[in-house]
Amino acid sequence: MKHQMSSLSFILGLLLFNSCTEKIDIDLNSSDPQIVIQGSVSNSGLPSIISITESVNFDESNDFPKVEGAIVSLIDNLGNSAILPETSPGNYSSSTITGTIGNTYFLNVETDGKTLTSNSTVPNQVPFDSLIVELNTSSDSGFGPGGESSSHYVKVQYQDPIEETNYYRFVEYVNGEFKKFYVYDDRLSNGLFITQDLINNDRDLSPGDTLKIEMQCVDSFVYDYFFSFGNLFGGPANSSAPSNP
Repeated sequence: MKHQMSSLSFILGLLLFNSCTEKIDIDLNSSDPQIVIQGSVSNSGLPSIISITESVNFDESNDFPKVEGAIVSLIDNLGNSAILPETSPGNYSSSTITGTIGNTYFLNVETDGKTLTSNSTVPNQVPFDSLIVELNTSSDSGFGPGGESSSHYVKVQYQDPIEETNYYRFVEYVNGEFKKFYVYDDRLSNGLFITQDLINNDRDLSPGDTLKIEMQCVDSFVYDYFFSFGNLFGGPANSSAPSNP
């Protein structure tokens, strides 16, 4: 056994000795700014909110220019409509239209000579059963900065309906500040009572902090959009490799 280990070390040393370094220039495909629209229509009674920004290139800072002066309108499948006034640079909001389960909402945005449209349907609401927060007493799990895991484990519990396909988005806030989002479907858990870990290796809660977990039931298109982010921008630890969206 000792002879085999010595032989392996020799081969590895030989490979390292013969290795070389080559500089590679990566083309990050700079492109013209694109309009990025994100919004929410909820049955929680909160105003409908639409945020409009422009994309930036990969080598620029994440300071996304706000798109001001757009004409933003919402209309539902029942014919109710509203023009959303600009409440702050790049943000458009109104309480005239709020979400109703089963209704479809059509978004129309006119800016810089372009017209952009989209639609989404409010799915059935799944009740949020329980939020579990547990102190992590381990210091050698190897996760997170410095080889340590997050200070607390956070879990959500809910009963997934068996008669339909469901998609979920959970949003984590600490002291009112957005930290991370998580998306899940029920492909492997349809009809089950779910205990879902919200894994955030950078979570560092202290006494007196306020933790808020928002549970959103979303349609398949919204799920696909956020799932595609992978690890980008506080997204879930799954799916795509980093890219230049």
